[in-house]
Amino acid sequence: MAYFRYFNTIGYDVRGEKNNSRINVVTNILQRVRLKLKYIEKNVFFTQHFVIDGQTPESLAYEFYGDTELHWVIMYSQMITNPYYDWPLKYFDLQKYVAKKYTNINEIHHYEDSDGYEVDFDAPGAISITNSLYEEIRNDKLRNINVIKPQNVGFIVKEFKGLLK
Repeated sequence: MAYFRYFNTIGYDVRGEKNNSRINVVTNILQRVRLKLKYIEKNVFFTQHFVIDGQTPESLAYEFYGDTELHWVIMYSQMITNPYYDWPLKYFDLQKYVAKKYTNINEIHHYEDSDGYEVDFDAPGAISITNSLYEEIRNDKLRNINVIKPQNVGFIVKEFKGLLK
């Protein structure tokens, strides 16, 4: 994974045998940095993209930057920490997730008004939202993403490398 290529290395006894330490050089995956991205509010730094079913951070990195190894830049621009549930699931995977999470996918999850606000069931115009529909709406919200424009990627990679020194 290209993301970890920039991380420092440390000596670590990966075997853990008492009185017989053998040190290996490993990537320090516990090292963390927070990029500044002071331009995050500025629309000139990003371009809008709608993630279609099956697109991955890798495929978008190739589409926008010509390099799948820059997938971490796509995920960073969304502040993604969990690539499995912070990225939109494919429809098939979403159905499996919903079936596993809920015993009854058609049970009422909550009620909403016409503006999408959660309300009590007896509120005027309350619309019932099933478990399945709730998860589908939540997943669809993840599809609208901001992608760092290609001309700004060099800045991001440079800052990331600098922060890891």
